[in-house]
Amino acid sequence: MKGYYSKKLQNNSKLYAELQENIKFYINHSILKENKQKSYLRNTGFLNKKSGEFLNVEYDFEKKYKEYSKIAEQRALTIQELAKRKEFCSVFITLTLPSKYHPFRSITTSKGRLYVEENKEFAFISIKEAVSNGYQELNSIYQIFYKRVKNYVKDDLYYVKAIENHQTTIPHLHLVLYFPLECFDMVRTTFKRVVEYFKLDRIDFEEVSFKENINFASKYLLKYIIKDLNNSSDILKARILDGWKRYHKIRVLTTSLLPLNVMVYKKIYKSVSFVEKNRINFKIDDKIVSMKEKIDIECRRVGLPIYLFIQDNFFIEKTILKNSNREIISLGAKNSLFRVKLTSEKNAKYYKIKDLKVSYKKREIYTKQDFIKINL
Repeated sequence: MKGYYSKKLQNNSKLYAELQENIKFYINHSILKENKQKSYLRNTGFLNKKSGEFLNVEYDFEKKYKEYSKIAEQRALTIQELAKRKEFCSVFITLTLPSKYHPFRSITTSKGRLYVEENKEFAFISIKEAVSNGYQELNSIYQIFYKRVKNYVKDDLYYVKAIENHQTTIPHLHLVLYFPLECFDMVRTTFKRVVEYFKLDRIDFEEVSFKENINFASKYLLKYIIKDLNNSSDILKARILDGWKRYHKIRVLTTSLLPLNVMVYKKIYKSVSFVEKNRINFKIDDKIVSMKEKIDIECRRVGLPIYLFIQDNFFIEKTILKNSNREIISLGAKNSLFRVKLTSEKNAKYYKIKDLKVSYKKREIYTKQDFIKINL
């Protein structure tokens, strides 16, 4: 619900004045980070050691934000489809922090939420401090709730979690959980106990009917964190969100782990996106000129996210190197037209892609290129 502020609050409140300065700060912080990235890329090139190809990479905020939005959408919709295949039920949960985190008191009006005065229960020196501490508190509440549910449900559990900023920049949490229907009463009871323990007052726990609404659960959540960038107002909101999450180190979207790392899905999709029509045997519309168009059309036809379409239609052999151990995981049918061979190495907490090859009808169409950084 849209929020606005009383004249009294605007004229007399130090917290209101701080909020306006914070919003300007988040915008400038986003621009500062963008300029640093641009400066780095202007002074850096990348050389392909094998082919001698030289790349200059550019950074554009709107382009990167749209890419982030597309990835967020793909992750959420893939989790949703996986849950649908298992015929899980789903619940939509909203967690709002207790009163002491909120700088203003408000009332509900026909025009939206009206902030009328400073909140005497506000327990922080500044709004920024409340944002940072509030984010940590939300994560603590979520972790306790999720672990208790996970201990009961085991592996039959998927989630999509989003952190959104209020009009006051204080965070709150939206969560979609997917699990077997027989676990519903236990999940609801666990949620009530966690709410009572943390003394949360403004919360929502909404059951989403599998047969009617599961297809909309993640889409409903995504609207909170994805701005369309159709006009300057949308771009401004995206800037504020970008600066806000960067400054406070907030992970806006998290989901259950997908079978492959998001970067791997991107690499596979990109590798086949621009394969020309004459290299692929299309049996449909002659106007299609690339594999990307075929994949996009087919995904729309069958109603699948791209990530899951790749998982369903590609044979993927993933080799994980960890110390002296080697683990091989296979996904998809071995007779698939497309085959992917991926080798990744565990390094501390992260995995690094060592090798990636994509083949069509046993003919290699993509292989990972090794670039070295060149300071210009």
